[in-house]
Amino acid sequence: MGTGYKIKICGIKDLATLELCVDLQVDFVGLNFSPRSPRSIDAKTAETLLTLKSKPGFPKLVFLFFENPVTEIQNLRMRFQPDLVQLIRGDKFLTKELWESLTEKKSLLPAIRIQEKVVSDADLEPKSDLVILDSYNKDLGGGTGHSFPWEYVTSVKRPFLLAGGITPENVKTALETVHPYGIDVASGVETGGKKDPKKIQELVQNVRTL
Repeated sequence: MGTGYKIKICGIKDLATLELCVDLQVDFVGLNFSPRSPRSIDAKTAETLLTLKSKPGFPKLVFLFFENPVTEIQNLRMRFQPDLVQLIRGDKFLTKELWESLTEKKSLLPAIRIQEKVVSDADLEPKSDLVILDSYNKDLGGGTGHSFPWEYVTSVKRPFLLAGGITPENVKTALETVHPYGIDVASGVETGGKKDPKKIQELVQNVRTL
């Protein structure tokens, strides 16, 4: 299976895409509930998608929230039991209590939007086993389609998923430059705002043949 870099496909909205991700044995799949995102889904859609959860080899399930009420986050988490909850540091809707509670349960996947060079891993949520390092847009929690300067994180030692503007075309360069634990991709495997199965297959192949 190549180098072992982990792959997260985020913002899945339809069964065919989710089934493809399961078949390709990606490591994480993300469902987005943020009202700010064009990839946002509701609980009914999540229920339909998660009929596949019993399929052998189903990836780790991540729920993404940005500017959602805390009660909604808690209700969806209790109802569907995702493996991880992705929250964005700096989200004005979040409470310290929720962040710390999920951290203690080892179910928080923190996303940090990078705006300058990282000088210490201590700034990257060290109590969480894994973080996402993404590009910054004040109106979006992620999925901007834009990368940040990769040299900002080349000295990071802790495990992280590199996000922001990663595509099948640039993923090898990203991995060889940054050497992250893995990648997190949303818009980079879309065509016309919809997940493109060919792009997903190409991305996975390019990661695994490094």
